[in-house]
Amino acid sequence: MRTNCQDISQLNLNSLAQLNLSGQRSGKGIQGLLPSFSSNPNPIDVSNGGNNLEGPIPPDFLQDVDHNKDTKIDLSCSMLTGAVPLTFYAFTKLDINLVGNDTDELDYTFCDDDEWMAGAVQRCDS
Repeated sequence: MRTNCQDISQLNLNSLAQLNLSGQRSGKGIQGLLPSFSSNPNPIDVSNGGNNLEGPIPPDFLQDVDHNKDTKIDLSCSMLTGAVPLTFYAFTKLDINLVGNDTDELDYTFCDDDEWMAGAVQRCDS
């Protein structure tokens, strides 16, 4: 059975551990809202950079993933907007790339911790 999977938010991704859909802008590419992966307990490696994902990062994004496991997320060069969810701060081993989006707010909690994201967040200008 073939389905139209261009809108990624319509996929069932509850048992996903790895997903690489980066750079799919040819044609319409992968479009729609970013799925929350909220009921996925697996440590996750998602590369969705360079797509047409839009809107805010869901506040429940990765909420059931073990926050002490390595988690790598590449959402670079999409069309995401809004604030970076404060819930990301709970991750002790998170590597997330949000470069090239229109995220416009990063809580100072992220900036005040030299160990979060291995110190990669060096300043906050909200």
